[in-house]
Amino acid sequence: YSCQIYDKPIVFSAIGDVPYSEEVVKELDKSIAEHNKSSESSFIIHLGDIKPGSKPCEEQIYRDVSNQLKKSNLPVYIIPGDNEWNDCSNPNQAFSLWTKYLYHLNENWDKIHEVAYQPNRTENFSWIERDVVFVGLNLVGGRVHDSLEWKERLEANAKWIGQIVKQNSSSLKAMVVFGHANMNNVPEKFEAFVEGFRAVAKSFDKPILYLQGDGHHWIKDRPWIEQNILRVQVDVGANILKVKVDTNLEDPFVFNKAD
Repeated sequence: YSCQIYDKPIVFSAIGDVPYSEEVVKELDKSIAEHNKSSESSFIIHLGDIKPGSKPCEEQIYRDVSNQLKKSNLPVYIIPGDNEWNDCSNPNQAFSLWTKYLYHLNENWDKIHEVAYQPNRTENFSWIERDVVFVGLNLVGGRVHDSLEWKERLEANAKWIGQIVKQNSSSLKAMVVFGHANMNNVPEKFEAFVEGFRAVAKSFDKPILYLQGDGHHWIKDRPWIEQNILRVQVDVGANILKVKVDTNLEDPFVFNKAD
């Protein structure tokens, strides 16, 4: 009996690059309400960019998005996007607003995961569920507003994934990494992360999903030599993507969307 429960797939929902307009705010409200009624997901991940880049980074936006996401019955995890942080005219102020309204957003619901936060970079989170490790990273696109911060953060992201895998590799069957950035647009900008991530993927040698926002249209591909990394980019807007992780399957990542 316990074995059957253990082998049950993990189902979650993902959104990104939303909401960008008043109209989309209404659409997202509707999507969340429908999701509350009928979804089999256990949580939602917002993959960053809570507003269009052209809109000023005003406090009201962070507050409104936080309140909107809290309408979900399920815990919502969120990672930063460039539009609400490093592309703002004052990145430090923008990040403090992100921290005030969206940091550890998942803690507004009853705890369903034993979440670990990365020391010294506590917006990054991780947990292990049914032999699958989930990792959320501050990995944004957009402009490099501080080259030292950028390099150190990317290297720390990759190092943390490596540590998690090393500590748990014998028991893990798959990994899901949440990041905002489409790292293939300007590969040299993300070398500090990608090099380490690919090295981890090579030694891990089990299925990895890198789930991202940023590019606004559906992509499902394997952009790196390490073919165990599946990269998926979600569509912009209020459509909620359902993701199933079934470690009984050779390719454990299943989406409610045609390729």
